[in-house]
Amino acid sequence: MFRFSSALDTLLALQDAVEAARTSDYFGLSTTNRGSYPSINLFQDGDDVILMAEVPGMKKEDIQVQIKDNLITISGERKVDYPEESSIHRLERRSLKFNRTMKLPSKVNIDQVKADYQNGILKVVLPRAESDRPKMIDIH
Repeated sequence: MFRFSSALDTLLALQDAVEAARTSDYFGLSTTNRGSYPSINLFQDGDDVILMAEVPGMKKEDIQVQIKDNLITISGERKVDYPEESSIHRLERRSLKFNRTMKLPSKVNIDQVKADYQNGILKVVLPRAESDRPKMIDIH
């Protein structure tokens, strides 16, 4: 005979075990210095390279963008605070640190880079450096 409460208890125990494994970083899902957080789209628009990164729930002051040569690094920290006396029943939004570096398809004019953060989306416009643009050669 099948006992519903026994099956439910087993499923709840399995859910707890999966959640414990996920939060323990057993599967290597940490976002610090590895992985693919934040999600990034990188595309060409004319001579500019545009980077769009999803960093929801953050303040722009907690996000850093660094460029050196043709590498861009996006790093930051999202803090999630709870009242000291709170009883947490589910924890899916967690504090995290991230640091992601990507190679850009061309050299960048660093003095003209623009970054904007709205509604959880970081947009970085990376103008191509003049020294990296193709030059037309006259044939005589």
